[in-house]
Amino acid sequence: MAEVPENLRPTHREKAMHAMKAERAVKQITFNPSEASPGNTLYVYVPKLNENEVLVPGSPALVFDIDLAGGHPNNFLVQNVTRALVDRLLVSFAGRTLQDTVGYDIYKTFEDLFISQEERDNRILEEIQSEDLCKIRSEVADMKTSGVDAKEKVTEVYGKKYRIRLDHQILTDDGVFYPQALYNDLKFDVKLAQAIHVVKGSDTTKLKYKLKNIQLEYKMIRRKTLADEAQSVYTSGKELLYDQVMHDKEVAFKKDVDSRLTIKVNAQRRSERFRKIHLPRSDESQRHGQRLAHHALQQRHRRQRHVGRGPQPVCERKK
Repeated sequence: MAEVPENLRPTHREKAMHAMKAERAVKQITFNPSEASPGNTLYVYVPKLNENEVLVPGSPALVFDIDLAGGHPNNFLVQNVTRALVDRLLVSFAGRTLQDTVGYDIYKTFEDLFISQEERDNRILEEIQSEDLCKIRSEVADMKTSGVDAKEKVTEVYGKKYRIRLDHQILTDDGVFYPQALYNDLKFDVKLAQAIHVVKGSDTTKLKYKLKNIQLEYKMIRRKTLADEAQSVYTSGKELLYDQVMHDKEVAFKKDVDSRLTIKVNAQRRSERFRKIHLPRSDESQRHGQRLAHHALQQRHRRQRHVGRGPQPVCERKK
């Protein structure tokens, strides 16, 4: 066989790119019922997917339209509205609470103050934007009509569509998530805030909103290599990095009246930023893990030339 010329051989980068080629898709699941009002809680279950299908980190989100009908014609949404929408976020898995944040809107709005301008410009669906654009997208009576061509184009593209990102670290910072390997569901309880925190207007008795056409949107990759890597991590125990935030109390402070602000801070408890949990696996995933471990043992014995010498190696799952 003729040797392939050096200049035609694939580079290491090209080999890596080829290895990462996989089927990708954007999926949407419509809620039933598909509407929600202030104070309602949305129970979001991360879908199981199929074998060898993993979630793209950071992709799961709730997508919906916001309807202000029934309120005052000059009412409009606040800036960073999708942060303001969530009053409380509870994330749980296998009966264990991974996150329970009351005042989630306050915490995440403050956190977003530190994002770069580039990130801010890419968050139209989260509505981190100017008040003028908020009014245009809310279609209020006193919105600007001149000198806002770019803002009107944004409204033409996105309309009243917004998005709440399910950005817990287990779905964003801890690698791909392989739900098929687990027999429990990862669950998000999203409690919606009262209208006074979401809508601006002169008459507080006419502040209203409703979420419509609610869908769970996520990106999926089908690739056995990624699924096997995630499976291996779940088997050995997954270590999570998280922040513990306590909303102690609110202190009233008048800018033009109070000259001094005194806040008593309680001593913090010992910080626990790293936590290792063993995610429960389904029966099929356990058998799959055993097959992988058994195959690895066989490969190691072959390399050591132990094939045929002694009994067949046995892989037992630890209780």
